[in-house]
Amino acid sequence: MHPEVQSSTPGKCPKCEMKLVAEKSSGGQTSNTGSKSAPAAQPGQFSREAVQGAETYTCTMHPEIRTSAPGKCPKCEMPLTPVTPEIPDEFNLRMEASPKPPKPNEKVRLRFMIYNPKTGERVKQFQVMHDKLYHLFVVSQDLSEFQHIHPEFESDGTFTIETVLPRAGQYKIYSDFYPADGTPQVLQQNLMTAGYKSDLAASQARLTPDASLTKVVDGMKIELKLEPSQLISGQPATLKYHVTDAKTGEPIRDLVPYLGAWGHTLILSEDQSDYVHSHPEETVPEGKDRMKLRGGPDVTFSALLPHAGNYRIWTQFLRGETLTTVSFTVRVERLR
Repeated sequence: MHPEVQSSTPGKCPKCEMKLVAEKSSGGQTSNTGSKSAPAAQPGQFSREAVQGAETYTCTMHPEIRTSAPGKCPKCEMPLTPVTPEIPDEFNLRMEASPKPPKPNEKVRLRFMIYNPKTGERVKQFQVMHDKLYHLFVVSQDLSEFQHIHPEFESDGTFTIETVLPRAGQYKIYSDFYPADGTPQVLQQNLMTAGYKSDLAASQARLTPDASLTKVVDGMKIELKLEPSQLISGQPATLKYHVTDAKTGEPIRDLVPYLGAWGHTLILSEDQSDYVHSHPEETVPEGKDRMKLRGGPDVTFSALLPHAGNYRIWTQFLRGETLTTVSFTVRVERLR
């Protein structure tokens, strides 16, 4: 589920607790579980390991829950059931833009079609993850522009959405969805606007880590504390947010659940080869009226950043009807 996690010894994934599986650098080699391992991911690609038989368990009500052992769902307390996806492979995704190429600062309609990698047929059944069938992230090449939006599901099995790319340039489009017969997918594509004159190398992100991890956005003072304070590549990290009123300094306790969680975080490496989508450790209670639920002032995320370098973090909170997006840039060092 997290191919960026690598270890020289057997054990469990620090992100999802699934059992680690052996993988060789050449594709199609037999792993120590008797199944074939996926080819190693190339830069800019996101491969997924096949789910290993009944060693993986999920909740029928919350398919985003994945564990390596039986038990109960942490959201609804239903017993977890073993799962073996019919198709463990990466699905095929086709994207169309209208107009093509899109014009900067004008509406563009994006259309997405997902195809079964075995039969070539268009997929029309998907699992809901965090209240949506499809999470779409649109990020500019230089990491200055960010969108987290949700295409609409059409009767023909396609997903469509209108958005605006605010300026000319190259954009990365990240599609996050879960085919009913497969595993959760994260697929990346490129989209270039009309009027783009620069070359890709010149438009690459050149991030500078923030000297202070405190920002004021939409009347909220948002403080980020990292644990450990110096992030190390390949080691688990905790992102602890504390939100207060920027004027009064009082703790904010009226955050509203957004897409079934108290917040959402996307983390990208400077070259956009590493992608981490994280949700808070604090869960939203199930079976209660979300309109009446309130959270804060502390929201905690877990992450594992696989390589040394600079990373940009975007975190979103919903307060009232205002969706706030705050970004921080951090440095990850190599273990010495």
